[in-house]
Amino acid sequence: MPFLHGGPERLGASLRTWAKDVQELQQQRRQRETNRNRALQAGNVKLCFASYTAAGTDSNGDDKDNQDCLATEVLRHPVEKSEPPLVCLAVMDGHGAQGGQAAAAAAAALPATILRGHSQDQEPDQVLSEAFAAAHTALLSTPGLDCSASGCTATVALVVDDSLVVGNAGDCRCLVGRFESPTEVVTYELTNDHTPCLMHEANRVLAAGGRIAAYEMNGRRLGPPRVWARINDSGPGLCITRSLGDTAAKRLGVTHVPELCSMPLTVDDRYLVLVTDGITEFMSSQQVMAKVHEWACVGNPPDEVARRLVLEARAHWKKHCGGDEGKDGGSAIIDDCTAIVAFMVLDAEAEARAQSAAAERRSVAGSERASGLFAGGPLPSAALGAGGGSGRRSSVTAIARRQRASARRREQREQRQRGRHGKQRTWAQWAELQWAAVCAVLPWSLASRSRGKVMTV
Repeated sequence: MPFLHGGPERLGASLRTWAKDVQELQQQRRQRETNRNRALQAGNVKLCFASYTAAGTDSNGDDKDNQDCLATEVLRHPVEKSEPPLVCLAVMDGHGAQGGQAAAAAAAALPATILRGHSQDQEPDQVLSEAFAAAHTALLSTPGLDCSASGCTATVALVVDDSLVVGNAGDCRCLVGRFESPTEVVTYELTNDHTPCLMHEANRVLAAGGRIAAYEMNGRRLGPPRVWARINDSGPGLCITRSLGDTAAKRLGVTHVPELCSMPLTVDDRYLVLVTDGITEFMSSQQVMAKVHEWACVGNPPDEVARRLVLEARAHWKKHCGGDEGKDGGSAIIDDCTAIVAFMVLDAEAEARAQSAAAERRSVAGSERASGLFAGGPLPSAALGAGGGSGRRSSVTAIARRQRASARRREQREQRQRGRHGKQRTWAQWAELQWAAVCAVLPWSLASRSRGKVMTV
């Protein structure tokens, strides 16, 4: 019969198309559930944050398995219910045959370990160091996960009271946007890209017996510098020098130990952004923050800003890889892209009240100690402590913070001006600049990073 001609083939194609549509709808539903705005107050910081992730594509235009993972957790003290929550934001970028599983295992292990350390009242930097070590151990003990040539990078940001503590291993980034003026936002990089391009990272690899070279094919060097074993030119061929997992590379100087950074938040800090290297491959940190500020200024919430940031990064991939059509006639290759965007507001009045209460507690404690030592006589003024008992600081704390922030901004502007007129550098700074200059002109340098108005803390 005519209507049955080619029936099985057409039916199979229709079923495959239907299954793909169902899978896309399920993925969009999961994305909407993950990409919802969450608002809360952690200590003196009011936060509203959301995330977005998109899988990359291969040379055929098909979606790859997304090896990026993220974690947005609000961790509360299990005993001290009155303690402010600790906000944990993290992005992971997997690599290798089982990179997605490694990133998922790290995304599950890091917040759990951080909560355990938080419940034991450990310092935030100690909590982060132990969390990375525990996550690395969790990857090695995950059933069915071979970490010899698979692993993930990770960047974790903790909002603790009015401070930000960041741990990083790999090439994901954590950025803070600070208002210099009502119309200008300065980008602060709280992380370094841990690659062989950094001199201290390269020195560690070389000291451990590793070799640094780009991948070679037919005598041509392709891509960024990578870490290799010196014997028989064997793997692992990693282009990063810090990661979780990757046990075969650990003997060559690749480490899971994070680089830590802490930063007190000010009333001028408004944006917190965590991204994987798919975002920053063709976008500088300054461009990322400029886009975030541009979209936020017209009323877009964090979920929409994160979505637009991922789409903007994918557009840059298509542009640099030959548009919708790749350079060899196929589709443009796109890396996985993940972003977490948070809007921040530091409650200066709440901080002033907290500092006033702390000063009052110190005053009361000092008075009690003094009353025991000097019973029956007047209390010496030194026994009243720094607060004195009057609480006069509470009325000027907010103004003092703004004055200190303005002074810091003036000092930073003066430092930048002195830098343009040629300030004196130490030998280590000069050597680092020379190394960076050499790396920038080598053939494996895929993209240059704009450092204009970008400050590394």
